[in-house]
Order: sequence, then structure tokens, then C-alpha cells
Amino acid sequence: MKTATNTGRQRILLVASILAYIASFQWMYVHYLYPTWDYFGFDYNAPSTGYLILAWILSVAPSLWMPLKLTRPSQLAYWVLYIAVIIPSMFVPLLAGLSPTAEIGLLMITLFAGFAISGASYFFPLHHFRASMISRGLFWKGFGLIGVSLALWMIVVFRHNLHIVSFLDVYDVRDVSADIAEGSQANYAFMLLTGAINPFLMGYGLYYSRRAIFLAGAAGQLLVYSVGGTKGSILSIVFISAIYILLKIRKLSFGVTIALGAVFLMVLSCLSFVLADYNPGPILSVVLFVILMRTLSINGLVTAQYFDFFQKNPFTYFSHIKGVSWILPYPYKYAIGQEIGQAYAGTTGLNATAHFWATDGIGGLGLPGVLLMSVFCALVFWLLDSVANRHDPRFTALATTYAAYNIANISFFTSLLSGGLMLLIIILYLLSPDKESELDRVITPAMTEVPAC
Repeated sequence: MKTATNTGRQRILLVASILAYIASFQWMYVHYLYPTWDYFGFDYNAPSTGYLILAWILSVAPSLWMPLKLTRPSQLAYWVLYIAVIIPSMFVPLLAGLSPTAEIGLLMITLFAGFAISGASYFFPLHHFRASMISRGLFWKGFGLIGVSLALWMIVVFRHNLHIVSFLDVYDVRDVSADIAEGSQANYAFMLLTGAINPFLMGYGLYYSRRAIFLAGAAGQLLVYSVGGTKGSILSIVFISAIYILLKIRKLSFGVTIALGAVFLMVLSCLSFVLADYNPGPILSVVLFVILMRTLSINGLVTAQYFDFFQKNPFTYFSHIKGVSWILPYPYKYAIGQEIGQAYAGTTGLNATAHFWATDGIGGLGLPGVLLMSVFCALVFWLLDSVANRHDPRFTALATTYAAYNIANISFFTSLLSGGLMLLIIILYLLSPDKESELDRVITPAMTEVPAC
């Protein structure tokens, strides 16, 4: 009875937190996004009361079933999708007004249904895969060899183009990097290091109190950033560290902690904007851009843009995926993100990549594609959770944190293959869950202890 009562209280606190987050998001859109980024697409068209109520209902309703406890690693990704994709996609398309309101209403309902389908994987029992026969020591030798080889490959190819620049100058670095990488296939090393190798090292280092391992992963992300100017590689260091801190909070459930963390981040950012008299300086402007625009809002805008674009242009029928394009012709000159950039920003230099519901779902098949991709998402979640079932979910959640970020920002197929999610699944399968670490026999044991999860 006491456990049920406590669970009920946690659920009420969770719902209240989401209500506060949505209210803060709506205020932020009107007072920050619209005045600051209207030229980027964050226009403001006051919706009717009925559609605004619908947006609130569809945004709050998932808080009634969102996981309170972290029992599977994919639950972190599910939470990221909720905060960074679903809630923004209920409000930004409605406020930006690119499409007729009635059609946006149908989009909102479809995304809500798709999100529910994606979470349906938690109703199915996990498969127990046969344990890997590879020892922990052999695993780390092989893992280290692959990681070092990929890093050296990048250093050799980009040795004359290693620059740590501000976020304002990353596009210049990307242009030069793309020219250098052409024909070298070094992008595979780039993506696997960014999406799998380095995040795994950071997650492992934090969870198992191996500071040197964490620093190796962080240094790897710095290398990636110096080569390609990818903001996500730098932000992953902060993101994974933040999730580690949240996982250490035990007085509140995981779900409530995530929700309150999102509210705190949103309110603190908005408060700093107000205290700056709505005119932030250069440093605060970059911080607000990263948090409020790039992390918490942009997915809503690309949802609106992809939905509007593919109402007027041909679907890809998944020909944007390598393999499918061998059978079905791809109907566009540029990649989907560049086509969206050309349509809404006037330049293919802006690669408007988006979450899988937009890129693969809407782009591939329209609204039915959203539901189809939700089924696929549920299957991948189930596979990840089944493979990771032998490990502590707090560790596997940390190790797959960047993968959660990826599926909220790029095609699911890109995330799986070149984005490193499938490699992470293989890594988690091969890694023995044995508590006794053999790292000291493989890697120099000069490591300073930090508190474990």
C-alpha cells in the first residue's frame, strides 16, 4: 500500500512538472523564439482556443504513462523524444502556421499515436540472448584497437584541418572538412567515433568510476569537433554528464527527475533572458540558442517544415535510405535536409536534418509513415533492451545517451548504421556483465576514482 501511494505521488508530481514545462515552453516561444528567431521560421500565428487546448491535452497525456523508473536503456531515449520532439511538435507547427490548422491538428494526433506505439515495446517481455563467449579483457583489447585505429585514421586525413572554434564558426570548418573527406571514406570513422565509441567510453567511465576512460571519450569528441565542427559532439560531453548526475538522485524517481530537470533548464534559461532585459549579451545569446532554440525547440520547427514540404512535393518512399535507393529512384537532387534548407532558408548550405518521424516517416510516406516508423522504433527499442538486459540499466542508459540524442535529430536508419546505434547494440552484447573489471590488465591503471552511479 505504501509503495502504491508513493508511486501515485510520483505520478502526480510528474504530471505537474510537465504542465509547468509546457506553460514555460509556450511563454518562451512568444517572448524569445518569435522575437529572436522569426526569420528562421519561428513565426507566431495565434491559434484558436480549441486547437491550443488540443495541443495541451496531447502534450500532457503521455505523462500519464511515461516510465517512472529506469528499467530499460531505451526509456531514456523515450524521454528525450517526449521532451525534445513530441511537446515541441504539438506547439511549434501550430504557432508557426506553415500549414492549414486542420491539417496540423491531424499531424498532432498522428504524432501522439506514433509516440504511444513507440512505447508499446515496454509491454513485451525481453528476449534473453545467449551470453557472449568473449572475455572482458579480450573485449577491451579489441575495442581499444578499433577506437585508436579510427582516431588515427581521422588525424591522418584531417591533420591540416584540426581547429577548435566557436559555435558561430562551425559551418566554415564543416565546409572544409567535407572537401577533405571526399573520397577518403573517413566519414565512417567520424560517425562511429561520435555516435558509439566515444559516448560508450564516457558512459562506462562515469558509471564504473574510471575517470581516464571518461576523459578518453571526451577527448575523442573534442577531436571529432575539431575536424567537423559538430556541435553535438561537444554537447554530448555535457549531456552525458548531466544524465549521470540525474541518475545519482535517488529520492525522486527517474521520470520525475528528468521532468523536473527539463523544467529547471527551461525556467532558468527564460529567467536569465528576462534578467538580461530581453537583450542578452554574446555569451548568454549562445547559451540560449543551444538550450532553447537548438535543443528544445528546433524539432518542432522541422516537423512543421517537413509536413508542409511533403504536402506539396513527392514522398521519397524511403529511397533516401541507401539500399532502397538501388531499387526506387530518389526524387530529389539533394539530401532531404538540404532540400528543406533550400525550400525554407533559400540555401542548401543549411542541412535541416530532423527526427525520424519527420525524415523517415513524413518524408517517406506522409502521416502513415509516422505510424510505420513508430512500429520500427518500438522494435529497435525492444532489441536494444533485450541485448542490454544483462547490464545495469543505469550504465546502458549512459552508454546510449548520445544515441538517444541522435534519434531525436536524424533519420533512424542513419542513427542505426553510420550513427553508431547498431554498433552500440553489438558492443553491449559482447561486453561481459561480470562485475570484476579486467581493465587494469589492459589499460594503464593510473586512474583517479570518482563517485559511481
